[in-house]
Amino acid sequence: MSEIIEIEAEQGLRRSVELGELQLRDDGRTVHGKIVPFREAAQVTQRRADGSVESFEEMFAPGSLTACCQLAQRRGNAGWIALNLDHDESFDARVGYATELEQREDGGYATFRLYDGPQLPKVRSMLEESHKGLSVMFDDVAKPRLIGKVRERVQVYLHHVAATPSPVYAGAGVLAMRSEGGVVLGTPALDEVTAWLKSVNA
Repeated sequence: MSEIIEIEAEQGLRRSVELGELQLRDDGRTVHGKIVPFREAAQVTQRRADGSVESFEEMFAPGSLTACCQLAQRRGNAGWIALNLDHDESFDARVGYATELEQREDGGYATFRLYDGPQLPKVRSMLEESHKGLSVMFDDVAKPRLIGKVRERVQVYLHHVAATPSPVYAGAGVLAMRSEGGVVLGTPALDEVTAWLKSVNA
C-alpha cells in the first residue's frame, strides 16, 4: 500500500472537465452537470509561485466538496459560485451563477442559472459548440495528500466555474440545460468554510 503524505495547501488552482451531451429544455437557461469527478486521476501541468512548471497526477477525494455543500445548504443557494467564460472574471464574462451544489458517489454536481439578456443565445451556442469543458477555480482548505505519485485534493473551496474549450478531466459532463425559477444570490464565504473545517478537526 502506498504511503500517504500531507503536502502544503495551494490557492487559486484551475481544473477542467470534459462536457458530454448537452440538452436544451424549455428556455435553456439552466445548466446542470458534474463539475468535479471523484477518484479519477488526471495529469496536471501548472505553474508554481516561483514561475517554474510542474507536472503531476491529481484526483479529488470523495467528500472534497463537503464544506461548500454544507455552506450552500445553510445559505439556501450556492450563488457565490459564478459561471464564467474562460476564467475571465470581468463583468461581461460572468454569464450565470450556481443555484445548487451536491455530492454524489462519483463526483460533485452543480446547477447554474444563466442570466437573461442579449448574450444568452451566444452563450448557449458556445456551450453546445466550442466551450465543451467546465473548469473549476478552487483553493485547498485542507492539506492535500500525496498517495504514491497521485496528489489527492481532500477539501476545497470553489470560487467559480468556467466554460472552457480545454478540459483536463474527461469523466464529467453537462447533463441538461433547462428552465427553472431563479434563486437569491449569496456571497463568497471562504472564512465560513475554513471555520467549518477547523470545527470538524478540533
